[in-house]
Amino acid sequence: MTNYLDYVDELITLFVVLDPVGSVPIFLNAELDERDRPRAAFIAVFVSLLVLMLFLYFAQYALEAMHISIPAFRIAGAAVLFLFALRMIFGGHHARSGSAEARRTPTEVAIFPVAMPGIASPGALLAVVLLTDNNRFSLGEESVTAGLTIAVLLVILALLLLAARIQRFLGVAGIMVITQIMGLVLAAFSVQQMLDGALEVFGRASGH
Repeated sequence: MTNYLDYVDELITLFVVLDPVGSVPIFLNAELDERDRPRAAFIAVFVSLLVLMLFLYFAQYALEAMHISIPAFRIAGAAVLFLFALRMIFGGHHARSGSAEARRTPTEVAIFPVAMPGIASPGALLAVVLLTDNNRFSLGEESVTAGLTIAVLLVILALLLLAARIQRFLGVAGIMVITQIMGLVLAAFSVQQMLDGALEVFGRASGH
């Protein structure tokens, strides 16, 4: 049974992998008109929610259909998360897509690159699967994780709506520092996931 401290850990993990502060630069770099930004923010968060919920509830069933075990996915996913964390630490996590964005509609920009890969990044998609192992957690516990994910997405929505003010307050350097700190936390989380996956594999092997 998951206890409240586990839920706090999950909330911190989701906050790190969804990277609310790191979503602000990509949103600002999308070169949206001031009047289009609120609508684009809502669309980006809504699309991210749909994608994350699909992965949270159904990705493991797809893995099982392909005969991929959760420990194997955890180790592989954690390795990708680790590389993702390194990009956050050393830069390049939120790269600008180029001037072509200005010629696209606000909805298109909201979906790519703001929603994906900005918010619902590969790291975030992998994390929600790792946090909702069907063999370890009940549907109710998975739904709590879904609720925590929605809570973080609401924080992201608020930050996107306040993006211009945040940029003026923190500056580019301030946002970079916060993103790098989150990357360090995520790197530690990914290493722990690799260790847990390896221990689970060795535990199953020793049980036979």
